[in-house]
Amino acid sequence: MVTHTLCTARFALITVTSLPLFVTILFRGMPGIWKSRHRLILCWLVFMQALYPGRKTLAELARWTPTQVTVWRLRRLLKASDWHVPLLMAWWAQEALATLPPPSDGTLYLVGDGSEKPKRGTQNPLAHKGRKSEHHPWFFGIRFALLIANWDVYRLPGALRLIRPTSPPEYPTDNALCRARVESVVPPTWAKRMIVEGAAASGAQAHRPMVLKRDADAPARRWGVVCAMARTGKTVEGKALTDLVTHWPRISSQRIRVPRLPGTKGWKTFWG
Repeated sequence: MVTHTLCTARFALITVTSLPLFVTILFRGMPGIWKSRHRLILCWLVFMQALYPGRKTLAELARWTPTQVTVWRLRRLLKASDWHVPLLMAWWAQEALATLPPPSDGTLYLVGDGSEKPKRGTQNPLAHKGRKSEHHPWFFGIRFALLIANWDVYRLPGALRLIRPTSPPEYPTDNALCRARVESVVPPTWAKRMIVEGAAASGAQAHRPMVLKRDADAPARRWGVVCAMARTGKTVEGKALTDLVTHWPRISSQRIRVPRLPGTKGWKTFWG
């Protein structure tokens, strides 16, 4: 009897009939890309994801929402054609940058990164298949490029672009996507210095002139670029980089081992 009472009280705190005022204020400046009542349904979905401590399935979340917010409305929202993920992510990043405490030195790092999502369906027009190299496993799924804003202990996704397969004629390269993402970034007012970082895959020669142009267009803010250079890179005179400098050996870097998450196998190793 006591256990039943505690469980009833626990779920009674989760059941809500209207959105709190702070949630409405938080989503007030969202871009107006929605049709019907999708904006309101999205507010309910995000709020219940943060509030409900159990399984995050749509059927379970809809049990603790008003009768108008049903499972089929949540599914209709996720399958809607008016989604504009890059625009929403840029808006969320700008809101977070303006809310979180700024660093003491006023430096904001923009890091180009990539990720992937395996898929099983063979009819997806954006799916990639094959291997990145002979050392990587065979992959079938969607790849996308990220621009991550770093400062202090914060790490926020600032922009996202899907990487199309090489078959369509409008296919942009990964480096072109990286430049487009950096050019579209609007720095916060507290950022006095912007550092663009990237791995060897984002170390195209066109990155440096783009960053220098942004530095010249904004005298009140300094822009810099730090990108790893590919071993096959050459100078403007045609000399190979390996003849001039040597790459930093891994043995000289610091190895960071992150414990595995529950339900996963092995450790994750990062070199910094």
